[in-house]
Amino acid sequence: MLIIAYTIVAVLGWSSTVSGDLEPQCTSRFDYDYKLLKTLVSLESEIEKLKAQQQELSDALQGLQRGQPRTAFTATMSADKSGIPNHTTIVFDVVITNKGGAYSPSNGIFTSKTAGVYVFSWVTTNKNRTWMNTELMLNGEKKGTAMSDSGDINDYSVAANTVSLELQVGDQVWVRAGTWHNGKLAGEWRTTFTGWQL
Repeated sequence: MLIIAYTIVAVLGWSSTVSGDLEPQCTSRFDYDYKLLKTLVSLESEIEKLKAQQQELSDALQGLQRGQPRTAFTATMSADKSGIPNHTTIVFDVVITNKGGAYSPSNGIFTSKTAGVYVFSWVTTNKNRTWMNTELMLNGEKKGTAMSDSGDINDYSVAANTVSLELQVGDQVWVRAGTWHNGKLAGEWRTTFTGWQL
């Protein structure tokens, strides 16, 4: 870039390049050369920034053109469940949304198809003197818990939790029963599992 700047100055020449409005601002040939070079270096820096921004936009556009799906799902339990053993995966059998097809309503497991940051939220509901603690699992490791307990009354209780996780392709996430519960959950769309990619 420096060679280009000096070449421009040499080719154009001092007398032919200095316009009337620039001449009073330059005290010498060296002063003019210095200011011209400084301007060119500044422009080069701006061009590099614009190139980087253009590349980012181009990459994003190519991703959209390839139709990369944004993962999102919501599933719920269609009916009450009872007799759920410890550490059993909760199967949310009714799929409301499953963009990207990463959630399986047959086994209740979400399997990541693309790497990235995901948000998972689940709601558990208990009724009439029942209680249930649940755990959000990532590849067998507990990442969050929720506890719903209707106590000693005939009424509903609701618990919810939300966890963000950074996933790699093939990682699996599910909700399972904990160890402090009486094995019952209220269905009829009251217990849900949701996840989406940021």
